[in-house]
Amino acid sequence: MDYKKINDYEVLYMIRENSEDARDILYEKYLPILKKLASSYYARNKNLGADYDDYFQEAVIAFYRAISSYDEAKNALFYTYVSSVVRKHLLSFVRSLSVKKNTTLNECSYDEAILYNAEDKTSSSEKEMDEQLLNIKNDFDIKYSTVFELRFNGFSYREIANLLDIPMSTVQSRVNKIKKTLREKMLNAF
Repeated sequence: MDYKKINDYEVLYMIRENSEDARDILYEKYLPILKKLASSYYARNKNLGADYDDYFQEAVIAFYRAISSYDEAKNALFYTYVSSVVRKHLLSFVRSLSVKKNTTLNECSYDEAILYNAEDKTSSSEKEMDEQLLNIKNDFDIKYSTVFELRFNGFSYREIANLLDIPMSTVQSRVNKIKKTLREKMLNAF
């Protein structure tokens, strides 16, 4: 099939009419663009620890979001809109990887405690650590202790934000303050 001759707007109309075939047609048409963008971001950011497949997956996610959020009334070409959305999404993905790589806060024992909590607690030292962390939780203000407990129980930032009806940036700043406080308390304990 010659994808260059396909009218994007007709296919978008068919997608809005719930045609799965139309979604596949548009995906096939834009696949080379998605691969190129993913490849470009991957080549520039190999040192961040993500594979090409991760970048490509993020590009595909952004592509499908662009399909559902595209508004013809805004007089933007669909191609331009898709390219913009995918680039912004990949840039956001790179930033999130960069933050994870460069922050020392993620190396805090608090995160390890979350992992311990998710596994079977068979060792007494792990149980003691959990008890100590939960006791420290009581030292925090209620708005911090709530975030602490939810994060400790494995909830993601987005889930916490939805549960508490607060912005995700607020959750992130509270978690960062909790980690800083925990690190200080652990350093003082030794």
